[in-house]
Amino acid sequence: MWSKIFTTVKYTLVTVNFLFLITGIVILSVGSSVQSAYNGYHEFLSERFFSLPAFCIATGVIIFIIAFFGFYGAFMENYYMNMAFAGSMVLMFIFQLSGCIAGYVLKGNTVALVQQSLMGTMELYGANKNFEVTKLWDEVQEDFSCCGVVNASDWLVPLDTVQTQGLPVSCCDQIYGTVQTFTCNVTLAYSTGCTEAFGAWVQSHAAAIGITGIFMVLLQALAVAGAVWMAKISRQEHAFP
Repeated sequence: MWSKIFTTVKYTLVTVNFLFLITGIVILSVGSSVQSAYNGYHEFLSERFFSLPAFCIATGVIIFIIAFFGFYGAFMENYYMNMAFAGSMVLMFIFQLSGCIAGYVLKGNTVALVQQSLMGTMELYGANKNFEVTKLWDEVQEDFSCCGVVNASDWLVPLDTVQTQGLPVSCCDQIYGTVQTFTCNVTLAYSTGCTEAFGAWVQSHAAAIGITGIFMVLLQALAVAGAVWMAKISRQEHAFP
Protein backbone atom coordinates (compact mmCIF):
# COMPACT_ATOMS: atom_id res chain seq x y z
CA MET A 1 0.00 0.00 0.00
CA TRP A 2 2.74 2.45 0.98
CA SER A 3 4.57 1.57 -2.23
CA LYS A 4 1.55 2.47 -4.37
CA ILE A 5 0.98 5.71 -2.46
CA PHE A 6 4.66 6.58 -2.73
CA THR A 7 4.67 5.93 -6.49
CA THR A 8 1.56 8.06 -6.93
CA VAL A 9 3.06 10.95 -4.93
CA LYS A 10 6.36 10.58 -6.75
CA TYR A 11 4.92 10.98 -10.22
CA THR A 12 2.44 13.60 -9.04
CA LEU A 13 5.35 15.63 -7.71
CA VAL A 14 7.22 15.16 -10.99
CA THR A 15 4.15 16.45 -12.85
CA VAL A 16 3.80 19.41 -10.48
CA ASN A 17 7.48 20.20 -10.95
CA PHE A 18 7.02 20.19 -14.69
CA LEU A 19 4.10 22.60 -14.36
CA PHE A 20 6.16 24.64 -11.92
CA LEU A 21 8.99 24.80 -14.45
CA ILE A 22 6.59 25.96 -17.16
CA THR A 23 5.10 28.53 -14.79
CA GLY A 24 8.59 29.81 -13.99
CA ILE A 25 9.09 30.38 -17.71
CA VAL A 26 5.68 32.09 -17.89
CA ILE A 27 6.41 34.49 -15.02
CA LEU A 28 9.84 35.20 -16.50
CA SER A 29 8.14 36.02 -19.81
CA VAL A 30 5.50 38.18 -18.12
CA GLY A 31 8.16 40.14 -16.22
CA SER A 32 10.24 40.59 -19.38
CA SER A 33 7.28 41.70 -21.51
CA VAL A 34 6.04 44.18 -18.89
CA GLN A 35 9.51 45.64 -18.42
CA SER A 36 9.92 45.90 -22.19
CA ALA A 37 6.55 47.65 -22.49
CA TYR A 38 7.39 50.07 -19.68
CA ASN A 39 10.84 50.89 -21.10
CA GLY A 40 9.26 52.86 -23.92
CA TYR A 41 7.70 55.25 -21.38
CA HIS A 42 10.57 55.49 -18.91
CA GLU A 43 10.29 59.28 -18.52
CA PHE A 44 6.65 58.99 -17.39
CA LEU A 45 7.03 56.11 -14.93
CA SER A 46 8.68 55.99 -11.52
CA GLU A 47 11.23 53.34 -10.61
CA ARG A 48 8.52 51.42 -8.74
CA PHE A 49 7.07 50.36 -12.08
CA PHE A 50 10.41 48.84 -13.13
CA SER A 51 11.35 47.15 -9.85
CA LEU A 52 8.31 44.83 -9.94
CA PRO A 53 8.93 43.28 -13.39
CA ALA A 54 12.64 43.01 -12.50
CA PHE A 55 11.60 41.09 -9.38
CA CYS A 56 9.47 38.79 -11.57
CA ILE A 57 12.37 38.12 -13.91
CA ALA A 58 14.66 37.22 -10.99
CA THR A 59 11.94 35.04 -9.45
CA GLY A 60 11.38 33.22 -12.74
CA VAL A 61 15.09 32.41 -13.05
CA ILE A 62 15.26 31.12 -9.45
CA ILE A 63 12.12 29.01 -9.95
CA PHE A 64 13.66 27.53 -13.09
CA ILE A 65 16.70 26.41 -11.06
CA ILE A 66 14.68 25.11 -8.09
CA ALA A 67 12.46 23.03 -10.39
CA PHE A 68 15.48 20.98 -11.48
CA PHE A 69 16.25 20.17 -7.83
CA GLY A 70 12.63 19.08 -7.48
CA PHE A 71 12.93 16.76 -10.50
CA TYR A 72 16.12 15.22 -9.13
CA GLY A 73 14.68 14.69 -5.65
CA ALA A 74 11.49 13.12 -6.97
CA PHE A 75 13.23 10.71 -9.35
CA MET A 76 15.99 9.74 -6.91
CA GLU A 77 13.54 9.49 -3.97
CA ASN A 78 16.07 11.42 -1.92
CA TYR A 79 14.74 12.62 1.44
CA TYR A 80 17.22 15.47 1.86
CA MET A 81 16.80 16.71 -1.69
CA ASN A 82 13.03 16.70 -1.29
CA MET A 83 13.25 18.60 1.99
CA ALA A 84 15.69 21.09 0.45
CA PHE A 85 13.25 21.52 -2.43
CA ALA A 86 10.36 22.04 0.00
CA GLY A 87 12.37 24.60 1.96
CA SER A 88 13.28 26.47 -1.22
CA MET A 89 9.65 26.41 -2.26
CA VAL A 90 8.59 27.92 1.06
CA LEU A 91 11.02 30.79 0.50
CA MET A 92 9.74 31.26 -3.04
CA PHE A 93 6.19 31.13 -1.70
CA ILE A 94 7.01 34.08 0.58
CA PHE A 95 8.76 35.99 -2.21
CA GLN A 96 5.91 35.38 -4.63
CA LEU A 97 3.31 36.38 -2.08
CA SER A 98 5.26 39.61 -1.55
CA GLY A 99 5.24 40.12 -5.32
CA CYS A 100 1.45 39.65 -5.44
CA ILE A 101 0.92 42.18 -2.68
CA ALA A 102 3.32 44.66 -4.30
CA GLY A 103 1.59 44.18 -7.67
CA TYR A 104 -1.85 44.97 -6.30
CA VAL A 105 -0.59 47.89 -4.20
CA LEU A 106 1.08 49.31 -7.31
CA LYS A 107 -2.09 48.69 -9.30
CA GLY A 108 -4.07 50.69 -6.76
CA ASN A 109 -1.58 53.59 -6.84
CA THR A 110 -1.01 53.60 -10.60
CA VAL A 111 -3.33 56.47 -11.50
CA ALA A 112 -1.91 58.78 -8.81
CA LEU A 113 1.70 57.94 -9.71
CA VAL A 114 1.12 58.37 -13.45
CA GLN A 115 -0.72 61.65 -12.92
CA GLN A 116 2.12 62.98 -10.77
CA SER A 117 4.73 62.03 -13.40
CA LEU A 118 2.76 63.50 -16.27
CA MET A 119 2.10 66.74 -14.44
CA GLY A 120 5.78 67.10 -13.60
CA THR A 121 6.90 66.84 -17.25
CA MET A 122 4.50 69.29 -18.92
CA GLU A 123 6.86 72.23 -18.37
CA LEU A 124 9.54 70.34 -20.33
CA TYR A 125 7.39 70.11 -23.48
CA GLY A 126 8.41 72.21 -26.45
CA ALA A 127 10.66 72.35 -29.52
CA ASN A 128 13.40 74.17 -27.64
CA LYS A 129 13.09 72.21 -24.40
CA ASN A 130 13.52 68.53 -23.54
CA PHE A 131 13.37 66.57 -26.81
CA GLU A 132 12.84 63.14 -25.19
CA VAL A 133 9.94 64.35 -23.04
CA THR A 134 8.40 66.28 -25.95
CA LYS A 135 8.61 63.26 -28.25
CA LEU A 136 7.18 60.96 -25.58
CA TRP A 137 4.25 63.28 -24.84
CA ASP A 138 3.35 63.35 -28.55
CA GLU A 139 3.65 59.56 -28.80
CA VAL A 140 1.45 58.97 -25.73
CA GLN A 141 -1.23 61.42 -26.89
CA GLU A 142 -1.30 59.91 -30.38
CA ASP A 143 -1.12 56.25 -29.26
CA PHE A 144 -3.75 56.54 -26.53
CA SER A 145 -5.92 59.25 -28.16
CA CYS A 146 -5.67 61.48 -25.10
CA CYS A 147 -4.72 65.06 -24.32
CA GLY A 148 -3.21 66.65 -21.24
CA VAL A 149 -3.14 65.10 -17.77
CA VAL A 150 -6.82 65.33 -16.82
CA ASN A 151 -8.07 67.15 -19.93
CA ALA A 152 -6.84 69.34 -22.79
CA SER A 153 -6.95 72.59 -20.78
CA ASP A 154 -3.98 71.36 -18.70
CA TRP A 155 -1.70 72.45 -21.56
CA LEU A 156 -2.77 76.09 -21.67
CA VAL A 157 -0.66 77.38 -18.78
CA PRO A 158 2.56 75.38 -19.50
CA LEU A 159 2.41 76.41 -23.18
CA ASP A 160 1.29 79.98 -22.39
CA THR A 161 -1.63 79.67 -24.80
CA VAL A 162 -4.50 80.70 -22.54
CA GLN A 163 -5.55 83.39 -25.00
CA THR A 164 -5.18 81.40 -28.23
CA GLN A 165 -6.32 78.05 -26.73
CA GLY A 166 -3.52 76.40 -28.76
CA LEU A 167 -2.45 72.82 -27.99
CA PRO A 168 0.15 70.31 -29.22
CA VAL A 169 -0.89 68.94 -32.61
CA SER A 170 -0.77 65.43 -31.13
CA CYS A 171 -3.83 66.34 -29.04
CA CYS A 172 -6.04 66.25 -32.11
CA ASP A 173 -7.07 63.49 -34.50
CA GLN A 174 -5.16 63.90 -37.75
CA ILE A 175 -6.48 62.41 -40.97
CA TYR A 176 -3.53 61.24 -43.04
CA GLY A 177 -3.37 62.66 -46.52
CA THR A 178 -5.36 65.79 -45.70
CA VAL A 179 -3.85 68.91 -47.30
CA GLN A 180 -4.87 72.01 -45.38
CA THR A 181 -3.79 74.32 -42.59
CA PHE A 182 -4.12 72.35 -39.37
CA THR A 183 -5.11 73.93 -36.07
CA CYS A 184 -5.43 72.10 -32.77
CA ASN A 185 -7.26 73.76 -29.91
CA VAL A 186 -9.33 72.85 -26.85
CA THR A 187 -12.48 72.49 -28.95
CA LEU A 188 -10.95 69.97 -31.38
CA ALA A 189 -8.75 68.07 -28.91
CA TYR A 190 -9.30 64.56 -27.54
CA SER A 191 -11.70 64.70 -24.60
CA THR A 192 -9.90 61.97 -22.61
CA GLY A 193 -7.00 62.89 -20.36
CA CYS A 194 -3.80 60.83 -20.51
CA THR A 195 -4.03 59.93 -16.82
CA GLU A 196 -7.15 57.91 -17.62
CA ALA A 197 -6.05 56.39 -20.95
CA PHE A 198 -2.33 55.86 -20.37
CA GLY A 199 -2.87 55.08 -16.68
CA ALA A 200 -5.30 52.27 -17.53
CA TRP A 201 -2.69 50.70 -19.82
CA VAL A 202 0.01 50.86 -17.13
CA GLN A 203 -2.46 49.53 -14.55
CA SER A 204 -3.37 46.51 -16.70
CA HIS A 205 0.28 45.48 -16.90
CA ALA A 206 0.71 45.76 -13.13
CA ALA A 207 -2.44 43.66 -12.68
CA ALA A 208 -1.03 40.98 -15.02
CA ILE A 209 1.92 40.54 -12.65
CA GLY A 210 -0.41 40.24 -9.66
CA ILE A 211 -2.65 37.63 -11.35
CA THR A 212 0.37 35.59 -12.46
CA GLY A 213 1.71 35.78 -8.91
CA ILE A 214 -1.52 34.41 -7.41
CA PHE A 215 -1.43 31.42 -9.76
CA MET A 216 2.19 30.84 -8.79
CA VAL A 217 1.42 30.95 -5.06
CA LEU A 218 -1.31 28.31 -5.42
CA LEU A 219 0.94 26.03 -7.46
CA GLN A 220 3.80 26.47 -5.00
CA ALA A 221 1.57 25.49 -2.08
CA LEU A 222 0.68 22.25 -3.91
CA ALA A 223 4.33 21.51 -4.72
CA VAL A 224 5.48 22.14 -1.13
CA ALA A 225 2.79 19.81 0.27
CA GLY A 226 3.72 17.09 -2.23
CA ALA A 227 7.46 17.42 -1.54
CA VAL A 228 7.05 17.27 2.24
CA TRP A 229 4.68 14.29 2.03
CA MET A 230 6.98 12.44 -0.33
CA ALA A 231 10.02 13.13 1.86
CA LYS A 232 8.15 11.83 4.91
CA ILE A 233 7.04 8.63 3.16
CA SER A 234 10.54 8.15 1.71
CA ARG A 235 12.06 8.35 5.17
CA GLN A 236 9.53 5.89 6.62
CA GLU A 237 10.05 3.43 3.78
CA HIS A 238 13.83 3.49 4.20
CA ALA A 239 13.55 3.22 7.97
CA PHE A 240 11.09 0.30 7.79
CA PRO A 241 11.81 -1.77 4.69
